[in-house]
Amino acid sequence: MLKATALSARFTLALLMAVLVSAPACAESGGEAAVKTAFLFNFFKFIEWPETTSLRTFNLCTTENDHLGDSLVVLDNKTLFNKPMVVRRGVVGEELKKCHMVFISTSDHTGYFEEIINKLKGFPIVTVSDQPGFINHGGMIGFVQDDNRLSFEINLDTAKANAVHISAKLLKLAKNVNLAK
Repeated sequence: MLKATALSARFTLALLMAVLVSAPACAESGGEAAVKTAFLFNFFKFIEWPETTSLRTFNLCTTENDHLGDSLVVLDNKTLFNKPMVVRRGVVGEELKKCHMVFISTSDHTGYFEEIINKLKGFPIVTVSDQPGFINHGGMIGFVQDDNRLSFEINLDTAKANAVHISAKLLKLAKNVNLAK
């Protein structure tokens, strides 16, 4: 499993916390896209995929209408745990199963994101969206507005069902963690 060194993990956690504290949510602006992109990158640092998962690269995928603009460009070929990150946009169908993380934009209609969640159920793939109530529909990480700040919530049951381990450090930063009792 992928694990960061203690020093790197502390630095990353501090960086993620700084983003949480200083990132006012701007209505669909370039600033909001940049904040979401920073969150996506930092999520990778606190998630472990099963050893059986192909990890020659980290594949961050988006669906057809991601609305993240040019902000994702900075992540393409960025190195994470000595592996390059590959950004793939507009991914659909079976190609989604080659991703480690899939961002599904709120601009994609409800039935579409539910179709993606169902297609990826049981696969070690992290689904992330800004769709309201995303984690209540089986999504793994959902962006939420919190007093004009961007925050996130996590569906830990979905993560466990998909054999993805989310660090306790990331769980502590989440506004809400959905876990069956």
